[in-house]
Amino acid sequence: MGLFDKKYCDICGEKIGLLGNRKLDDGNLCKECAKKLSPWFEERRHSTVEDIKQQLEYREANKEKVQNFRITRRITTKKYTVFLDETQGNFTIAHNLDTKENPDILSLSDVVQCNMDVKQDRIEETYTKDGKTVSYQPPVYKYEYYYSMKIQVRSPWFDDMDFQLHSFAIEQENRAEMMEMERVGNEIIAALTGQAPRMQSGMPMNQGMNQGMSYGMNQGMNQGINQGMQQDMNYGMNQGMNQGMNRGMNQGMQQDMNNMQQSGGTWRCQCGAENTGRFCEYCGSPRPF
Repeated sequence: MGLFDKKYCDICGEKIGLLGNRKLDDGNLCKECAKKLSPWFEERRHSTVEDIKQQLEYREANKEKVQNFRITRRITTKKYTVFLDETQGNFTIAHNLDTKENPDILSLSDVVQCNMDVKQDRIEETYTKDGKTVSYQPPVYKYEYYYSMKIQVRSPWFDDMDFQLHSFAIEQENRAEMMEMERVGNEIIAALTGQAPRMQSGMPMNQGMNQGMSYGMNQGMNQGINQGMQQDMNYGMNQGMNQGMNRGMNQGMQQDMNNMQQSGGTWRCQCGAENTGRFCEYCGSPRPF
């Protein structure tokens, strides 16, 4: 068969339009049938026509579970909402809980592991001198962070339900949003696993950044004065302080991010709940330090 020969969907039998074919291991799938598959399904190209037919049967039966789902709790993020039916012991992750989206309904017992992942991007800062872009010496960086959930599940159709908690990068200065992402992530972990997240117990983010800034400013001022003795005093001090503050903040932030991965002891919230994270998983109050 030629590249532009007519193709038909092996599921519904309809003609597949130009650029509408979704190749299977032993056949073809139209984009309309592909839309009915689970959004967490990633093995289409390695699936047979029979595999797809079986999954579509499962997806059709899943609609009844959606209709019978009774929300007892929801955890909203900027990308998805985690819906829980604690009466029946089920959960789902979706934009909307309706049969049109038809989100996969899973049992809480199907959760194998649930963790929060923090990705850090480092971007070098530069300045312009004599019309040229120049790097600071030593180099100065700013950092951006991405928080995402890594959820492993038992399902015949997919193994992971991974998603990012927010839409855009969080800059290092936005500490409030970073703490909110951490709180939401910890709440999801506790809700899906029934266990308090084994997260940070080191110094809080504010403390780490303040220590880093103090160290960086002192180091930067000394460095700037020395540079200024050889160049212009004001330019040297300003450049040194800026470098030192940025470097100190980055060091403090990095230390906090490392501390987030360490487990710690429990603490009792004023509401009476025991926790290990930075926020109470029941009332949301911050841990007293």
